[in-house]
Amino acid sequence: MRRRRPESCEQVLGPRARDRSRVPRWPVALALGLLAVAFASACARSSSPEGSAGSDKVRAERPSYEVGQTWSRQDGVYRLARIERDLYVFEYGDREVQLSRDLTIAGVRKGRFFGEFDPPPRVSWPLQVGKKGVTGGVWRSETNIAGMPGQFFWEVGAYEDVVTRAGTFKAFRIDFTLNQRAVASGSQHQRQLHMWYAPEVQQIVKLADDHPSRWYGFEVVSVNRPAAAPLQIVLTHPRDQQTVEADSLRLEGKVLAGKGVARVSVSVNGEARSVSTSGSNVPLDQVVKLKPGKNVVLVTATTIDGETTQTARTLHLKAPAPDPTATPRPSPPAGVRPPAPARPTPSLAVTISAPRDQSRFEQESAALAGFAAGGRGPRRLVVTLNGREVARREESAPASSLAFHAPVTLREGQNTLVVTATDGEGATQQEARTVYYEKVVPLSIAVRYPDDKVRVEDETTVVAALVTGSKGIALVRVDLNGSEVSRFTGAGPSQKSMAVTAPAKLREGVNVVVVSATDSNGMVRQDIRTITYAPPPAPAVAPASRPAPARWAVIIGVGDYESRDVAKLRYATRDAEAVYQVLTGPGGFKTEHVLLLTDRTERRPTLRNIRWALGTLLARSARKEDTVVIFFAGHGAPEVDPRGVERDGLAKYLAPIDVDPDDLFSSALAMDDIQTIFSRIEAERVVVFIDACYSGAAGGRTFSSTKTRSAGVDDLFLERLTRSKGRAIVTASRPSEVSIELSALGHGIFTYYLVEGLKGAADANRDGIVSLQELYEYVEQEVTARARSVGGNQHPMMKGELEGPLPLVRIRPR
Repeated sequence: MRRRRPESCEQVLGPRARDRSRVPRWPVALALGLLAVAFASACARSSSPEGSAGSDKVRAERPSYEVGQTWSRQDGVYRLARIERDLYVFEYGDREVQLSRDLTIAGVRKGRFFGEFDPPPRVSWPLQVGKKGVTGGVWRSETNIAGMPGQFFWEVGAYEDVVTRAGTFKAFRIDFTLNQRAVASGSQHQRQLHMWYAPEVQQIVKLADDHPSRWYGFEVVSVNRPAAAPLQIVLTHPRDQQTVEADSLRLEGKVLAGKGVARVSVSVNGEARSVSTSGSNVPLDQVVKLKPGKNVVLVTATTIDGETTQTARTLHLKAPAPDPTATPRPSPPAGVRPPAPARPTPSLAVTISAPRDQSRFEQESAALAGFAAGGRGPRRLVVTLNGREVARREESAPASSLAFHAPVTLREGQNTLVVTATDGEGATQQEARTVYYEKVVPLSIAVRYPDDKVRVEDETTVVAALVTGSKGIALVRVDLNGSEVSRFTGAGPSQKSMAVTAPAKLREGVNVVVVSATDSNGMVRQDIRTITYAPPPAPAVAPASRPAPARWAVIIGVGDYESRDVAKLRYATRDAEAVYQVLTGPGGFKTEHVLLLTDRTERRPTLRNIRWALGTLLARSARKEDTVVIFFAGHGAPEVDPRGVERDGLAKYLAPIDVDPDDLFSSALAMDDIQTIFSRIEAERVVVFIDACYSGAAGGRTFSSTKTRSAGVDDLFLERLTRSKGRAIVTASRPSEVSIELSALGHGIFTYYLVEGLKGAADANRDGIVSLQELYEYVEQEVTARARSVGGNQHPMMKGELEGPLPLVRIRPR
C-alpha cells in the first residue's frame, strides 16, 4: 500500500512553521547512511519509492527448496517431485521442469517433446545488479539428441517491479543470451531469455522467451510459498513503562526481516547511543544509560530496500534517595529568617494528547495533538512516524510552550509516532505512541487466472485467485461445472488473505468455474469464470505426407576406467568413435540424432549418463516407426546371481566408467536392465551391438570382482532379453569367450569388421543397403576367421525376433 505524506508542515504544526522550515530534504539512501543527521531532513518525509535508491546494493541469497513445495504458473501447478543430480524436478501431469541449484532452466518436457541445457547455465549468487558471466554447454531436444553447443551470456540487468498474474513483485531481472552453432552446417543461432527472481517470495515469478514457440515462457498466477518474514522488532526486555533504579539498563531482543536488515539504531531521549547492522535476524543486546525521571528508548530498523519501523519503550529512573550520612545544613542564628528556597525550573516535557497509546484505527488518518513546555523553553519540535521525519518546527527564541495538532497518515499494521522537543540549551525530551491501523476490507475474490470468457486449446488449466477480507477467511471452494474440485480451509479471523491455486481438467465446450469464499462472520462471496475448451482439429494428413521414419543411435565407448582395479582398454574409445563416424557419415544418420559417450566427450559414460541416454533420451525421441541403434564397447563383468534366475549362476553387467568392481549391483548396468530399457523405447526396431564379454577370464574385455571366480557362462540371458518383438542383440563373442583387441587393427576385432560392414563390405546382394542380417553374417564370418588366425576363439552371436530384413544403412552400390 502506498502511504501518503502530509501536504505541508503547516498542516501539522500550524502557520508559524511555514517560514521556519527551510531545511532541504535528504534522499533516502543518505538518510540511511547518516542516521545522525536524519533529524535534519525534510519538512515532509522522502517520497522515493522503496528500493529505488541504492538498488545496485540490494542483494539476494540463493534459496533452497524441499520436496513437496509447489510452483503455481499459468500452465499448471508444478510440484517439486524430487531432487536429483543437483536439479530440482517439478512435475505437473505429463510436464516437467528442471531447475538447477542456481534456479536456471536445465530442462523442460511436455509429453515426448523436451529441451535441455547440459550442463545448466551457471549464475553467481548472491544476486546483485551488474553481476555478469558466461557459461558453456549443449542444447538438446527430441529432434536433436546429439545437441547443439553454445554459450550462455548472463547479466543481472536490474532490480525492478515486475507485473504478473499473482501481483507485482520487486525482482532481479537476469538477462540470458544463448549463442549456438549448428554442428552440421556451422550456422549461428541466438536466443534470449529474461528471468525475474523475487527475493520476497524466493521464486522465479516470470520468464520471457523471445523464440516464436515461447517454449520456456511463463508467469506465476499465485504464490503459495510463505512470504519472507516482515520487518519487525521484538524486544524481550525491558517492558514498557517500567520503573528502574539503576541508570544503566540492558536492552534485549532481535530484529527480523526476510529481505535483510541494513541498519539498526538505538536512541535514548533523542540521542543516538548505538548502531548495528547485518543479516535477516539481528540480535539486540545493548546497554543504555538513563537520566533521572522519564526516558524514551527508541529502536529503529531499516531493511536493504529502505523499509523502516520503530519500537518505543518508556522507562522511569528513580531519583536517588537522600544520603543519611550527609552533614545537615547549619541552622541560621537566632532571630535571622532563613532564605526562601529557590523555585526549581520545571523539566522539559512533551505531552501527546492524541492519539492514545495502543489505539487501533480502522482508517488511515489519525489526529495528532499535544504540546511541549518546561526546561529553558522549547525551541524545536520534530515529529517522526515509523522512523521517518514527517514534520519539524523551529523557533528563533525559546518559547514558553509549543503546541502541535494535525492529522497524520498511518500505514497498515503497527505505527510508532515520536515527538522530540529541544529547549534553548540543547536538552531534549521525547514522547512516543504506538498505534495500529487495521483497514476494513470487505470480503472479495480476485481471480488472477484465467480471464473470463477465454477460449483455450489445452484440456488442463489452473484456477488462481486471491481472497481478502479483514474479518478473516474461513473457507474457499473451487467448483468446475457444478462439482467441487478443490477446498481450502482458512485460519479464521487471523487470516486476512489467502492465495489459492487449483488444477482443473476441462470438458470440450463451455466450462463454468465458480470460486466461493466465506469469512469468519459467515459472509459469502462468489466469482464466476467461463472457459471454452476447443481443442485444435487434428490435421488431415495423407499417408504420403507422414514424416519418414527416423534413425537414432547412442554410441558408448569406455576405456579409461576410474578404478585402478579395472584394466584399461586401449581401443574401446576408438571403437565408439569409429562407429559414430560411419553412422553419421556414409551411414546417413543425422548428427543431431546420434549421441556419443566416451572418455573424451563432455558427457562421460557414467552409469547415470548411460541410463539417461538409453532409458530417457531414446524413450523421449524415437517414434514407433523409427529405428534405434545402441553400441557399447567396454568391459563386461559377471557376478554371483543370488536370485537363482541364471542357469549358469552368474548375473551379467556392462561396466560404465565409474564402475566399482566389488559392487557391480549398484555401480554397473545389469543386462536385465536392457529389457526394461527395451520396454521404454517406442520404436519397433531396436538393435544393440555389444563389444564386450562376460566370462571374467583374463585377456579380453571382461573382468570379475574379487568375490567372483570365472566360470562357464551360457546365453540364456540373451534369449530372455530378446523375447520382445523387434529387438535384437549382437554380441562380439559367445558368453564363455573373450572379445579380443588387436593392435594391428587399432580396434577390437568385432568393431573393426562391424565398421567395415557398415561401410559396404556386408552388402552381399549389392543393392546399396546393408541390412542387419547381412551385417551379422559378414561380421560372424570375418571375426571368427581373424580370431582363429591369432590363436583366439571368438564367435559373434545374434539373438532376437525380427520380421523380415532390417535395413540399417544405405550406401552407394559397388
